[in-house]
Amino acid sequence: MSDSLKKKICLITGARTGIGLSIGQTLAKNGYRVIFSGRKLNDCKDTVNQLVAQGFEAAETPIDLSNLSSLKTQTEMALSIWGSIDILINNGAVIEPISLIDKLDVHDFENAVRVNYLAPSLLISYCWSNFTKNRGKVLNILSGASVNPIEGWTVYCSTKAALHMINQQTHLEGNKYGISSIGIRPGMVDTEMQSKIRASGVNQISKVKKEDLINTKRPGLFALWCASPEANQFSGEMISENDPEVKAKYQTWIKTQKQEL
Repeated sequence: MSDSLKKKICLITGARTGIGLSIGQTLAKNGYRVIFSGRKLNDCKDTVNQLVAQGFEAAETPIDLSNLSSLKTQTEMALSIWGSIDILINNGAVIEPISLIDKLDVHDFENAVRVNYLAPSLLISYCWSNFTKNRGKVLNILSGASVNPIEGWTVYCSTKAALHMINQQTHLEGNKYGISSIGIRPGMVDTEMQSKIRASGVNQISKVKKEDLINTKRPGLFALWCASPEANQFSGEMISENDPEVKAKYQTWIKTQKQEL
């Protein structure tokens, strides 16, 4: 990577485990400065310590997506670590409540709206002035559920659909400043969320076996490409590594990389 890319600073929400953890580790090991964020302080402490011990640049700061009143202050804390944020990765999300419409709990619904939709949108807003100065980028971890209804997933589908629109809105309003925003559809990945889905037994997705799920390393590597300028043409879109046009460019990019991915 170029020297300018090596200095890019990334903030990742929901980075304690799963996709967020994998993305953070992959970016850090490929020359990015990475701020890992979990809900509580020290959620990502061990990960950060391991990366720093290996000579990579990593830090952590808590961001509780369910607490909107503290979100701006926590964003400012993240910005203060290295003085900037070049790439915001909205990964943190909840699958609950898994419930049919007639049995929805209002409190669980409100929490999911905060975590999956309101907080990611506000994080973009709070970083906006910073993005306009440095041609920033947003990566929103989306899902096929953003555009497809799934039994029992009214809340998850609707909040991811809302974030899908925010991804497009960010591109629309940010394009003139050089800001790009890409939605990533990682597929069914072996995460804690998938464990909850299997435990629910509500729909066909809950019947997918653990051994048939995607390893977390794959979305980590795909996000590395999405973070690069090579993927900027897909700003405003939701993409998957299996989309034909995306796949061709992604695979070509992988082959041209000299570092070990």
